Amino acid sequence: MFRIYLEVCRKNIRIFLFPAVFSALLLIIILFIVTDLRNAGVEYTAMICQQFFAWAGIFLLSPVFMPEQKDNIEETILSKTVPVKAAYLIRLVQALVALLLFTAGFIFILSFLVSEIEFKRYFIHTFATALLLGSLSFAGTRFTGNIGIGYIIAFGFYIIQMFLPDGILERAEYIYIFTIRNETYSIVPIYISALCCIIIPFGKRL
Repeated sequence: MFRIYLEVCRKNIRIFLFPAVFSALLLIIILFIVTDLRNAGVEYTAMICQQFFAWAGIFLLSPVFMPEQKDNIEETILSKTVPVKAAYLIRLVQALVALLLFTAGFIFILSFLVSEIEFKRYFIHTFATALLLGSLSFAGTRFTGNIGIGYIIAFGFYIIQMFLPDGILERAEYIYIFTIRNETYSIVPIYISALCCIIIPFGKRL
């Protein structure tokens, strides 16, 4: 049985993880090309981390259910020894590990370019934002069966956050995702919300 799951992991790398990682890596490369991070200050770096790098969470978590969106593929996987939810879980773990490594690597590089930033704080807050955006897209894709709608949900939430009026922003402590620059905002609700968006879709019947 272990060898079967190992084979599933190997195939997932080819059909799911490689394209998702490529998209996230391309995003990081573009950020280094179009932004002047060598001369960036703390404020500018925080904006890059949470408002742009966080998209990596969407690119990595959204495609978890994508290989089964076609009925013939889903029927094939359902007929295999490995339960389809186990295949989903394996992909999810792979995506989360990739997101964790990408975030750590990105912040680690920034810590050399911008000596004023605090690695632990930037890592925790950037990962939280990327995880929530990715989990929203993950849940949207699962419940609608359409990855495009998953993207729309995540980016729609992102745009709403970007343009929250000041009056609402003052009371948005528990829903605001751009938390690095304001220490009064807690990231705990962000992690809890992301966890719910990841766990609940697994309860949906196949």
